[in-house]
Amino acid sequence: MKKTQIVLIILIAVVVGTFIATFTGANTSVAFEEAFANPGKEYKVSGTLNRDYPVTYDPQTNSELTVFHMFDKEGNSQMVNLKKAKPTGLEQSESIDLYGRVIDGEFVATEMLMKCPSKYNKNKHNLETAEVEN
Repeated sequence: MKKTQIVLIILIAVVVGTFIATFTGANTSVAFEEAFANPGKEYKVSGTLNRDYPVTYDPQTNSELTVFHMFDKEGNSQMVNLKKAKPTGLEQSESIDLYGRVIDGEFVATEMLMKCPSKYNKNKHNLETAEVEN
């Protein structure tokens, strides 16, 4: 084998290893309890919006801050500071994945993914009983 082929194989192995290390650590969802036990470390927390509290977003004061409460997968509710403008459809979301860390006793999220309700749910459309007209 030529030296360039060996260097290329090593380079590809390093890139693949970096991708695996990056995505496997952030994909595991934890509860708020673990995130608060390790402040400063980034975590993914999955859960649902706590509708008992309002979603606060004031673009005149800070257009890059949305504050809301969320239940984690264990049912614990926590206030979240999302460092982004209020996402469209947040109140209608079925589930939320937050990527963030605990800073000064608060969970600060920098990224958020939402699963919105399907337009094909049983309340709107009943696909099983739909009849096709000939």
